[in-house]
Amino acid sequence: MHESPISIRHLFGLIAGALCIAFAPIFAVLASQGDGAVGMWDSAFWRVCLGAVALGILFGVQRKRVIPKRSEFSGGYIWLWLPGLVFAGDFWAWHWSFEHTSVANSTLLANTAILWVTLFAWFVWKEKLTRLFVTGAGAAFAGMAMLMLSAMTHDPSTAGNPIFGDFLALLTALFYASYQLCMKRFRRDHSAPLLMFWASAVAALILFPLAWFHSDPFWPNEGKIWGALIGLGVLSHACGQGLIAYGFGGLPASLATVTLLIQPVATAFLGVWILDQPLVPMQMLGAAVVIGGLFFAIRGQVNRSNP
Repeated sequence: MHESPISIRHLFGLIAGALCIAFAPIFAVLASQGDGAVGMWDSAFWRVCLGAVALGILFGVQRKRVIPKRSEFSGGYIWLWLPGLVFAGDFWAWHWSFEHTSVANSTLLANTAILWVTLFAWFVWKEKLTRLFVTGAGAAFAGMAMLMLSAMTHDPSTAGNPIFGDFLALLTALFYASYQLCMKRFRRDHSAPLLMFWASAVAALILFPLAWFHSDPFWPNEGKIWGALIGLGVLSHACGQGLIAYGFGGLPASLATVTLLIQPVATAFLGVWILDQPLVPMQMLGAAVVIGGLFFAIRGQVNRSNP
């Protein structure tokens, strides 16, 4: 099977979506700083809540059906709640990690989800792994170790426990890998925007009690905090994911998946520029090794599936 030709419009859409999501950790940290700030668990709730509202409004403007038809429940309700359950775990762990480690480390480690998806497919579905994937995955795991070592020895960007934060970021990757597997399974019968709407809505329901009963403030009381949360929910969550879904629809899979590596790189630089979280040499080296490893791992698996 030959890959489709490159569409510049879809490529720009994909890059724009990756950059929107790159701002997500920045918005989350900004929403937790200063007077009227909210907690990280609270920002995770507001992200999926405001994202679901934005997606719901978009469905309403386009006059698309959001409530499933009775015939769509023939396979049970699992497609409604399972993606949302793992989505909630994804954002709960990721946002919590921002309290303990840098946004650069957190985002790079969370983006290793593609490795866990492929390893699951190999172990459970007996899919074959290419040598290039194994080599790239090995390099990515080495880079992860370097990132965690850099956090252990020198991470002045947060007041928390950097190693715990890095483990939360790896937990995020496992949750996001589970979400991707759910989307892959249920995408056969339902559109990606519909699945994302319900995943966001269910995640909001799950995260609400965690955020409400947590000790950190739930309600923002300043306009700039609301602005950061709206940016997080609407720009990063709804627009970012929507643009990525649009970009994937018109690009070869190999180009699209590798292009998404822009996101963790952009987040790392935004963390330096906006949050004053400097990158130490060991961290930069580990980041480069992770990005390079993911690049070759993705290329290896995509080339295998697209002869």
